[in-house]
Amino acid sequence: MMQTDMSTATPSNNAPSSHPVLLGAWYGLATLILASICGNSVMQVMALLTEPLKQELSLSDTEIGALRGLGATLVVALASYPIGWLADRIDRRRIFAVCIFIWCAATAASGLARDYEMLFVFAMGISVGEAVLGPVTYSLIPDLFPPERRMLANSIFFVSQLLGYAVGLALGGLLIGAVERSHAALPAALASLSTWRIVFILVALPGIVLIPMMLAIPLREAARADSGAGTAAPGEHGGLLAYCRAHVRTLLSMFAGFGAIGAANFTVFGWIAVAIVRMFGATPAEVGVTLGQVFAVGSVLGVTAANLLAKRLARRDADAAPVRVAELGALTALAFSLLYLVATTPTQFYVIATFQIAASFGGLALSPTVNQGIAPARIRARMMALGGMFYIAFGALSPLVVGIISDALGPEPRNLLTAMMLVAVPGFVGGALLLRFGEGTLRRTMDSVKADDAAFMARLE
Repeated sequence: MMQTDMSTATPSNNAPSSHPVLLGAWYGLATLILASICGNSVMQVMALLTEPLKQELSLSDTEIGALRGLGATLVVALASYPIGWLADRIDRRRIFAVCIFIWCAATAASGLARDYEMLFVFAMGISVGEAVLGPVTYSLIPDLFPPERRMLANSIFFVSQLLGYAVGLALGGLLIGAVERSHAALPAALASLSTWRIVFILVALPGIVLIPMMLAIPLREAARADSGAGTAAPGEHGGLLAYCRAHVRTLLSMFAGFGAIGAANFTVFGWIAVAIVRMFGATPAEVGVTLGQVFAVGSVLGVTAANLLAKRLARRDADAAPVRVAELGALTALAFSLLYLVATTPTQFYVIATFQIAASFGGLALSPTVNQGIAPARIRARMMALGGMFYIAFGALSPLVVGIISDALGPEPRNLLTAMMLVAVPGFVGGALLLRFGEGTLRRTMDSVKADDAAFMARLE
């Protein structure tokens, strides 16, 4: 496929797919993928280091939940729309580079935090930087690829994000293990620090390389023209509000539905490493490496199966097919998640997690296709940011609620599993019901978007 994309065939009006894709576009996509993996790795490392961090700073599960929820996630929801607004007006590469610097600096500073309050502030800094990963990334991809190749680029990036979680867990586990083994041989300044502090500092180092890589991404000439047209468009914000009011049922149902499913999945997967360490005495390094492999296998199986099923269902209803696959994935993930309550070994947890991840992320992999289909091109960056705000807001609250329930139930390790299910079950069920409700107006919204895009492109021409 890549050889075809990079061919030098002469473009023609009858064969738009023959337009050559510059090598720089693939370089740009690879850079976005690396940045996404590094950004997501920070959260995975934080999950793996929860127990030693909790013990040294004397934290409760409620405080851990607030740190990983409100501190590490909710801020992204608040920052994503302003960043999306900027993404239509300023060179997106510069915005991305600045955000990389912010999250790397805050990550390194987290390793030097003396108390919970400092750690919480630095977690907020990490989140401000990571807010770029949604709206700016999905705005940069059209700047790199012509229209006929954007779906392929979006799919590659989404799958890479899923694998990025796996890579982040695996690399995080390996890094923790390496630091533990070589702790005594480190320079005195580092050897005096706890393992978790050293790991946070080391995780921040890739930003030194990523920032110049991001600034070096070449953009298509057409992308610069489109950006200028978008910046100069008058009354755009009013158009966004009018569009949201006209399609409120579809937008709320899709955004909130996918957000609830994502939060439920994040609730289970975000706490499962803590549960395994707490219940079975496994080391964070062991759990990180194994869960990384589990996530890689589960996500690839899930995305592949979801796309095949969506193609099959599309023969009857192409617009609703991705939504129905997501509904089925949510309910299937719910069924597998409940099996954690009767699992008695780490191996059983890993097997269950493989199928739960496949079901939930298989459906969620189709959410960009759905959300792009209900977002007009002229306001797409902000629409993607709004959709991400639902996903992130639910994801921010769920870890906090799990922590509160876990503390209320008591220190017995299996109480954490109970707390996880009390939060995840309503998310999976509610998300599936919201998506089904939104199907009633989905086709009307998609038809409106197609007409809006056609009119917008005619004005640009």
